[in-house]
This record gives sequence, C-alpha cells and structure tokens, in this order.
Amino acid sequence: MVAKLSASVGRKGKNLPEDVKTVQQLLNAFAGKAGIKKVKTDGAPSPVLEKMIGQFQQEVCGFKPDYRIDPGKNTIKKLNAGPAKAKAEQKAKEKQDEKAKQEAKAQAVKAAKDAVMKEAKSKSLDKGGWAALLDDIEEYATSLYDSYFTRGEKKGEDAQKAAKQAAEKAVKEAKKKAAENVIKTIDTGGLCKPGRLEGKTGGVKKAILNVLFDVSSYYGQTINVVSGLRDKKGQANAMYKGWNGHLEHGKIYIYLRNNEDFRLELDGYVQAGDKKGFVACMFKKAKWDQISRHLTGRAVDISTKTDAKIIEALKTCLQYVREPRKNSEGIKCHHFDDRKLVYPIPDSVKKKWKI
Repeated sequence: MVAKLSASVGRKGKNLPEDVKTVQQLLNAFAGKAGIKKVKTDGAPSPVLEKMIGQFQQEVCGFKPDYRIDPGKNTIKKLNAGPAKAKAEQKAKEKQDEKAKQEAKAQAVKAAKDAVMKEAKSKSLDKGGWAALLDDIEEYATSLYDSYFTRGEKKGEDAQKAAKQAAEKAVKEAKKKAAENVIKTIDTGGLCKPGRLEGKTGGVKKAILNVLFDVSSYYGQTINVVSGLRDKKGQANAMYKGWNGHLEHGKIYIYLRNNEDFRLELDGYVQAGDKKGFVACMFKKAKWDQISRHLTGRAVDISTKTDAKIIEALKTCLQYVREPRKNSEGIKCHHFDDRKLVYPIPDSVKKKWKI
C-alpha cells in the first residue's frame, strides 16, 4: 500500500506526528543502504531524522538534499517504491552514466584528432607529417577529460552532466594543443615527436611520466631518468652505501630523524660494517612508505646534465628536492616527486616556461 503524507516532514516542515511516523517507517526499510541508519518510529521530528532524509535524497534520489519531504514529490515516491526498485533504478542509472562517460570521452578524442587533421590540412602539411601527432593528441585529450570529469564528480555533479562538461573543456584545450603541435611540426621542418625519455622509467607512475613527456616535447630534448622505481632491498642497500655521506653533509631521511632509536640502531650496523644486519633490520622495522617515494614509483631522479630550463619547467608541475651531493644510490641528480603534481598541464603553467 502506498503511503501518503498530509503535510511536509523534515526541515522547516509541518511535521505532523502521523506523517513523521510514516516517513520513519519508510526510511527504516532502507536502513543499512547508502549510509542510511534506522530511526525511532515515534512520530517525533529530530535532527537525526532530517539527516537521514538528506542522506536518502543524496544517495538514493540523486539530487541535492533539502532535508524535507513534501506530499506527492520525488522523495516520497522513491520511499514508497522501496529498496528493491531503488536498487534496480540505481543500477540502470550507473549503466547509463558509464555509457555517457565513455561516449563523451570518445567524442572529445575524436574532436581533438579532427582538429589536428583540419589544422594540418589548412597548413598544407602532408599526412606523413601529421599522422604521428594523432596518438599524442589522443592521450592528451583523454587525460584532460579524465581530470575534468573527476573534478565534476568531486563537486557532486550528476555524472552525465559532468561527462558533457568534461568533454567540452577537454576539446577546447586539446584544439589549442593540436594547433600548437602542427605549427611546431612545420617550424621544425619535420615530425613533431612527443617527448622522449631515457633511463629507469619502468614502474614510475604514469602521471609523472606524462609530465616528463610534455616538458621534453616542449623543449624538444630527451630527459634522462637516472633513478626511478626501487625495490626494498635496493633501497636498503643504497641507504647503507650512502649512509656516511648523508650524515657528513647533514642530509638524512626525515623518517629516521624522527625515529632516533631506529637511526642509531642502523648507524651501529654501518659503523660495524654489517651490511647484512643493516638490510635485515630495515626489513624488520622500517616503515617503507615513509622512507622514499621511489619505492612506490612516485619519484624520479633526473640527470644533472639536463638543461636548466627543463629543470625549472618540471618544478612548476612536480615537487623538487635539491640533492646537494648525491642521492642514496650515490648518483648526482635532481629529485622530483608527485607531492605537487600538476597534470594535465594548463596553459597558465606553460606560460612560465622559458624557451
């Protein structure tokens, strides 16, 4: 039997006892789903009841909550429909949202590629000159779309609306990129290749590699990664090898500075020349996630031979840590990690880069 309300229930509602009790009973049928908790069926309005109404509106109805239920409106209809129908509708909505998301992304990528071809043809660039740009622009448009869609979701936007807006923004920026790439291809008298990386890039997070590729492409120079992902044993061995050098120059891991007993224990192994004991102690007691971002692929060390302009450009997108002497592997380098990650890289950041 469909329950009806004679007046509004919830925030700033009339909250007639029988209506309140009806809402309480209907809400309790959804308890345990989408964060909704059981409420007392005593016919008395309360802040807890208002909160559960808002939770229901946001998670089940899918709209911005006003914490109030009015007769004949969407919230009471959803409550009357029951959990099973709400679950089926939610599943159908998720399917529609995913379809809309993928279609919008595909449209954004297609529009970006079309922009490359259109710009290339307008500049009389033959297919051999622009075909290789398509993969680059596809990756760029995809990254932009994913970034904008995620922002929309975090703001609480409807998925289909977020997908449409993400596609529009991605296409707008990708078209600019397409024009830049075609012009650069013509100016260089040949193929404008995407960035080129060399060295230890395996296992490094894609977002960091994307930044390196974009900067490398911008300057047309290869970036050499001298240290990327490390395993625990390699990290421990490197720390043992460079231990005295770090102490000598006052550079020691922040984690160990904050754990003096552990640092002194490790120092004892080093001074005794017991590498095996040092490594074993690390495996037994170290909190690896606090030792180095290299262990999770969230950091790279760049060759000191890298052009200073590239280093400065990377600083606008990644966290820079100066290595005054050498890193833990005994390599002179520039360290970058993802604590200050900016990707995709907006035009406002690129304006800071120097040619």
